[in-house]
Amino acid sequence: MKNIILNAGRLLAILSITIFANSAEAQTKKDTAKAITSTVTFTVSDMGCKTDTKMVETALYRKKGVKSVKVEGELITVVYNPDKVKPEELKAVIENTGTCEDPNAKVHKVKINTQ
Repeated sequence: MKNIILNAGRLLAILSITIFANSAEAQTKKDTAKAITSTVTFTVSDMGCKTDTKMVETALYRKKGVKSVKVEGELITVVYNPDKVKPEELKAVIENTGTCEDPNAKVHKVKINTQ
């Protein structure tokens, strides 16, 4: 009986260490994922109305790797994961997003601002 209790205690200790190690590893991966971001700002012309702005914002959010989008007039700031998407790809998304008047129009002229 004493051996069973002793073995159960050892097993519990091993499980506790394993669970702690796995949770620490998961937290490290989460912290690493948060740290891998870059920011790019674009100057965009012909953002005619709020619907155009929303269409561009939605199109950017659909791109894998985009973390956040902030639109202020003609400036669009995007926080993204550089391992998943490049600024040139984000530029293409903006340029290929139509307008509220013509969803097929390619009127947005985009300049990548240097940091």
